[in-house]
Amino acid sequence: MEGSRFVADYLCNSEPKWIILSEEATSASRAVADNASEAGIVILEIPPKLFSEISDTAHSQGIIAVCALPEIKENELKPEGTFLLLDGISDPGNTGTIIRSAAAFGCSCVIMGEGCCCPFTPKVTRASTGTNMKVPVLFDIDLPSFMLKNSDKCTFFGAEVSGGSIEQIRSSTGSIGIVIGSEAHGISEEVHERLDGTVSIHMKEGVESLNAAISASILLYIAKNQ
Repeated sequence: MEGSRFVADYLCNSEPKWIILSEEATSASRAVADNASEAGIVILEIPPKLFSEISDTAHSQGIIAVCALPEIKENELKPEGTFLLLDGISDPGNTGTIIRSAAAFGCSCVIMGEGCCCPFTPKVTRASTGTNMKVPVLFDIDLPSFMLKNSDKCTFFGAEVSGGSIEQIRSSTGSIGIVIGSEAHGISEEVHERLDGTVSIHMKEGVESLNAAISASILLYIAKNQ
């Protein structure tokens, strides 16, 4: 996790394994590192050239937190309320934005199927503004199997261009799983077979489709206010 704001937010709830600080770190980054040091976290201060080899950003603030990945097991997670299932979402920017919206609209968890990008890469972390450490995220999950296990207590709606009315979400009761497929291929056939219905976001004529992250955000907002 890189950047003074992200690291400071993370320190409010958890402790990183250690913090790497550039000798040319900004004053804001040094202030964060000082607070972390007072809490007993190890600070590794290194030369700028070495730091730039580790850093993943073009204009770094000179601070990186190395964090343990959240340990969430599928059998420990209870999908309830509204939650997301991602099917083939491989773009880090889309993934991070979707997780950020999931946090904003009270999504209980994000279930990422096989073939999705890793939700804890630096690019996803930046796009999610660090919320990938706040919302429960399961990665590399067999979605059809997961949906079958939870079919008795959850209703699964898939987002499609030619899907049914969005009123299905508004009128639904109980837990809702919203499935977002890849922009290139849509929802896979195996996952589609497990859906209880499909929904479509109406758009102005001549616009083919919406970005996956935008679609997820709109549907989560509607589900939140059902």
